[in-house]
Amino acid sequence: MESLNGTEHAVKQFYLVGIPGLQDRQNLLCILFLLLYVAVMAGNLLMLYLVLLDQRLHTPMYFFLCHLSVLDVLLSTLILPKMMAVFLLEDRLISFAGCFLQMYLILASGSTENLIMIVMAYDRYVAIMKPLHYHLIINFKVCIVLATVAWALGYTAPLLHVLDAMSLPYCGPNIVQYCYCDFSSVAILACADVTDVFKKANVAAMCVVNIPLALILGSYFIIILHIYSRSTEDCKKAFSTCASHLFIVFVYYFSADLLYITSVTGSMSADNRVIMGVLSYLLTPLLNPIVYSLRNKQIKQAAEKYLTFSCGSKPI
Repeated sequence: MESLNGTEHAVKQFYLVGIPGLQDRQNLLCILFLLLYVAVMAGNLLMLYLVLLDQRLHTPMYFFLCHLSVLDVLLSTLILPKMMAVFLLEDRLISFAGCFLQMYLILASGSTENLIMIVMAYDRYVAIMKPLHYHLIINFKVCIVLATVAWALGYTAPLLHVLDAMSLPYCGPNIVQYCYCDFSSVAILACADVTDVFKKANVAAMCVVNIPLALILGSYFIIILHIYSRSTEDCKKAFSTCASHLFIVFVYYFSADLLYITSVTGSMSADNRVIMGVLSYLLTPLLNPIVYSLRNKQIKQAAEKYLTFSCGSKPI
């Protein structure tokens, strides 16, 4: 494998340690993560199935929710299968290119999820602030453009940082103290000064996480002021549709910021950081279909109609 700067890497593959301090409990953790993965896949694929089938759900909000479900499925699948192989099959080796590809796809999918959440917040903002013009502003073409831009920017954002890390010389050791190819755990193995690489990556990570968070919170602050200044029942009812999104935003960004802060300050052990890192990638994908379905009458009606029909009964 030739690096981008023309030197040859001594390391051809990486060895994923997993969770060294919890070797005796890895089977239990594996069962827990496997159950979470099955729940994530079932919940999000069911959400996609219902939205695609039910015409009443062919609206901008559910269109963006489908993109969120696709990203949740993708993120979980990028992490969990290899982690299961590490835990259960002792298949700890991953190729140099495969490691950086996994790293890039995880970071890119996470960045795209951040942008899709901004788009969802914008959708709710227009629905409440400009209800009469909503379908003119958020039409099908606009939905396609917003989703395309979110995916394009999300998959572009981490590219240079991953390429920077990949271009570093890796002459050994090749032991990654993680259960998948995490950026910091891999880049620190380079036999070169990685200070600038980490600084740029950390700044980018904070921007990717906190700029979307600031925009989302700002939009909801304006929405709340608008609702309670008018104090109409319709406005308050409209805001109830935002509660699910706001809850998911809080969980997603709180876990991301907590993981980042504890990693930088070193206030969390390496093993706990691994577990929290995996859970942070699973928590939001697990909660998304649950929260949106529990609070949404249309999703419940679609589930009653199509799931009952799928089981052999007459559709409602």
